[in-house]
Amino acid sequence: MLIRNEHSPVMFPLLNPHGHVAFQAQRGDVDTVIVNGRIVKRDHRLVGVDLAAARGAVERTVEHLRSQLGEEAWEQGMNPEVPNTEILDNPYTYTDYQSSSTHTL
Repeated sequence: MLIRNEHSPVMFPLLNPHGHVAFQAQRGDVDTVIVNGRIVKRDHRLVGVDLAAARGAVERTVEHLRSQLGEEAWEQGMNPEVPNTEILDNPYTYTDYQSSSTHTL
């Protein structure tokens, strides 16, 4: 795998190459990938993959699921209710600060 992207803001400064690859580099920074001696990605683009066909298959799958579930179930699944959240005290703070948003008096 060759990681190279001179236009990416995460690609510099390169101080620790191993840490940089593990924690900073992203998929858009991968220039070339070789698997079993065959190039599968070059110049940031997949090689030998019909993306239009893959997109079409995904769109057909989504439409099938949507038709099987029904519009109401689909919308509910895509926009689930967000449960109420409670802010808990952080035992690792070094102050006694308490506000009305985190404590009921």
